[in-house]
Amino acid sequence: MRLTNKLCAQHLGWTFKKHWLVQGKRVPRDTGAAAEVIKNGTSIRNVEDLSKSDAYAKQGRNYIGQDKNHDWNTKSCHLFGDNNVLLKGIQQAQLLTKTIEVPSLPEGIQDSLDKIQISGLFERNIKGAILASNIFSADQEKLHKKKDTLRPEYNLPREYGIPKEKKIMVLVNKLLTECEKIAGHNINSERRIIDQVNFNFTLPRNDDLLLFRINAEKLITSRRPLASIQGKFDSELPNLYPLKCTISMPREHLYSNKTICPFSQNLNFHPHTIILNFDNDKVANFHDVPVKISQFQSRNMLKAFTVAAARAKQLYGESAVDKLTRPIVVQSIQTDGRTFHFGVFQLNDLRIDALEGPKNYWFHSCNHDLFEKCEYVSGIPKLKGFNKEVLRYIYAFYINS
Repeated sequence: MRLTNKLCAQHLGWTFKKHWLVQGKRVPRDTGAAAEVIKNGTSIRNVEDLSKSDAYAKQGRNYIGQDKNHDWNTKSCHLFGDNNVLLKGIQQAQLLTKTIEVPSLPEGIQDSLDKIQISGLFERNIKGAILASNIFSADQEKLHKKKDTLRPEYNLPREYGIPKEKKIMVLVNKLLTECEKIAGHNINSERRIIDQVNFNFTLPRNDDLLLFRINAEKLITSRRPLASIQGKFDSELPNLYPLKCTISMPREHLYSNKTICPFSQNLNFHPHTIILNFDNDKVANFHDVPVKISQFQSRNMLKAFTVAAARAKQLYGESAVDKLTRPIVVQSIQTDGRTFHFGVFQLNDLRIDALEGPKNYWFHSCNHDLFEKCEYVSGIPKLKGFNKEVLRYIYAFYINS
């Protein structure tokens, strides 16, 4: 056997990305072409002036398939959307929104958890829902492409199976149905469940402009807003120096400054709980590293902040940035179909660029796994590690007022 030199593999995808970033920062040199064109009597217009014209903007939107509800803006903003996560997780989310982290749920929810009893019938129903969503569903679609980190250019064969969105939807619908059975008519009459709700708003922070544009897969509303959480929670905000709090938030020029919130001030509906889907095939870091637990939880926190802030700007207009007359509380549940994360966000102030003054609160629990494995073993469906505590948490959130 002939000995050869040891070669080091290099990720070509990362190389191409870095190459484009470097090339995009090159300063174009003056080639003299503009002067020759002017000599021939042809006028030259600035590309920014062309982009502001209605005809050009309309043509551009139709050409590149952009959303007609969004306009091109000269000033870029930092975007937090459905498919990106924060690099530093909870710490970055705290600094970004001037929020104090409380690693436990409020006392009212904790008291409800101690009193809730789950019967054997509901436990069997949830086990059946897990099997129905992960194994027994008849939907078979082409799943997302899988990548091998050791062979990034190798195309693995595509697999057919149940889409992750379908799994989460069937499971969450069944969990909410079981909660409605336990709650009764008095509580159910005060709740409304809405699917696929969009939120959008912009918020200045020092010299930067932040854009929050998210989608909540399920939104539970109530006739009365959630009561504010009493108590004093004080701690210092984390220091990320030399990193900025907007790191890993891509810049965006195509956006709308309009606040989008699916409520009307004339209707007696208030945001109560949002339920979010997490799909690791769609949500990822820029550098192709798996999402960490802190990043998973910070995504839940920022989406709850978005719902609360959009509601505040709808109620109080631009004056909501100066002062809120009463705190806005939103509950949030995020799941990937197996792991659940529960949190409560209380918005006290929208002046996130000033470190002094009142701060916002984020109460959350650790991650809870509904089950360990749900698969066929020798042709027999098996469910291992079922945890009924998840249903108790969801029901405590559902009845909280």
